[in-house]
Amino acid sequence: MIPQTSISVVTGKPCPESGIWESLGNFKTTITLFKGEPMPDYCGMKIKWKLIIAC
Repeated sequence: MIPQTSISVVTGKPCPESGIWESLGNFKTTITLFKGEPMPDYCGMKIKWKLIIAC
């Protein structure tokens, strides 16, 4: 399921929606998180994550 509204969150904030998240910026990686988990950093850097598939 693809979200109809774009959801993005920065490192350290609670995950607002369970699903697969993609990093925004010059590099791309994906993670799977559950609602309420803290959004992780990437290689020690604070980044912004975008929800690509809600579960």
